[in-house]
Parts: sequence; C-alpha cells; structure tokens
Amino acid sequence: LEIRCFPHIVNLACKAVLTALAHTEYIELDNPTNGETVPESINNPISTLRSLIRAIRVSSLRRQLFSSIAKQLGSDLQLLRDVEIRWSSTLYMIERALVLEKPLDACASSQEFEDLNRYKLTEAEWDALAVVREILLIPDAFQQKLSAEKTPTLCNAIPGFSAMIRMWEDLQIKCGPIYAEIIQDGIDKLDRYASRIERVPAYTISMGV
Repeated sequence: LEIRCFPHIVNLACKAVLTALAHTEYIELDNPTNGETVPESINNPISTLRSLIRAIRVSSLRRQLFSSIAKQLGSDLQLLRDVEIRWSSTLYMIERALVLEKPLDACASSQEFEDLNRYKLTEAEWDALAVVREILLIPDAFQQKLSAEKTPTLCNAIPGFSAMIRMWEDLQIKCGPIYAEIIQDGIDKLDRYASRIERVPAYTISMGV
C-alpha cells in the first residue's frame, strides 16, 4: 500500500509544535534567581532569529559584513531562511544559525547597522533555539526514513509514529514542563491521526503480512 498522507501528518504535528512555541507566554530559566522569568521579549526566539536573518539578507552591505565576520571566525557558511509551508526549513534555519551564533551576535551588535541591535538574541534565546532544534530533529529523522523508502507502507509508518512519540516523550522529561506542554501538542496531533489509521482494515491486514 502506498502511503501519501504520513508526511502530511508529521507536518501537522510539527506545525502544532511551532504554533505552541509562538504562543508560549514565557520560558523559565534553568536556574531562575529571585523567582524571575525570562522577559516577554524572548516569547518567540524563532521569530527574532527570522527577523535578524531577513534584516541581514535584505542588504548587500549587511551580507558582506556578515560574511566578513563569519570568515574571520573560520566559517564560509551562509545564512538559511525558512519558508512557511515547510516546517523542516525552520529546523535547518535554526541548525545553521546555531553554528553561526558568534557571527550573528557580532553582526547584531554592529555599530554600523544599529537597527540590527533590536534582533540580538540573548543567551536564553539561543538556549531555547537549541531545545527547539532537538524537538524538530526527531520528526525530521522520521520523515527522512520514510522518504528513503521507495514505497512507504502502513506496517512501517505506524511503528515509526510510535517511536517518534516515545522519543518526544523522553524529550519532555529532559526539557522540563514548559517545553513538555509544547511537545504535547505535537504528540496529541500524532495520536489523533494514528488512532484513526489503526481502525482502517488495510492497516490490520498489513500488520499481519
């Protein structure tokens, strides 16, 4: 049986996670002092990163500045920008940004382009992006495995869903309550669709083959 809907289901789960991230009121510090929480300015570090990358890429002078700083720090890599219709592009944007954290910070602190200062990410925001990367790497690995199959099948996809959920659940424990709630939105989406598929006769037949 050829399965066309599984990547779409993974996409919905990841979109649910990204939406939850965008609407998180705050992210607790690992070691808060005086009961303080991170200010609202880091509500959505992905949005801040996206704005910084857009602001750099929009100008040839800014691109040259970034490239020069990156080369001084030993990197020839270029910035990646995500596209709304592909959640995996957000993962790749974050992965590349984490590699280029130092040149991005230096560029955002530039006196030559002071308007970039508003997009400078804090240490807590970079930490948050690292966690988001861990969250999205799990469905990305699952999707890559499905894509590698010439003909994805029900008997492989459903166990893959279960494995993906287990890995997300392990990450919930590791990352703490705030991120656990965010990840749960993705798990709920997967559970909803997996339970529907398990009721399909073709699934029962495929598991018996």
